[in-house]
Amino acid sequence: MPDQNGWLTRSEVKTCGRPVYITGGPGWRPARPEGWILLPRYRCAELGAHIAAWEQPAAYLHVARAIPPNSYAPLYVRAREQVDISRLTPAELAAAEQQL
Repeated sequence: MPDQNGWLTRSEVKTCGRPVYITGGPGWRPARPEGWILLPRYRCAELGAHIAAWEQPAAYLHVARAIPPNSYAPLYVRAREQVDISRLTPAELAAAEQQL
């Protein structure tokens, strides 16, 4: 069961069926969905693209320094129109440019 922030355990992320990025390991499993701007909850808030109460994560990110057992952070999809492109990081911008 997700914790209060929506983070999952390793076994939960394996059964959820969503893409997962393994930090310091093999990367995306399965491959990263092309053209998706994937952002954690705090970045959505910083960019003014807030998460709706009903919205489900599209993918998960393994955070190596997280306190076990919940070490997989939820990521949410945002369209180019939902965010200020000038405020994206280089990695976020690369994903946004794939949407063109």
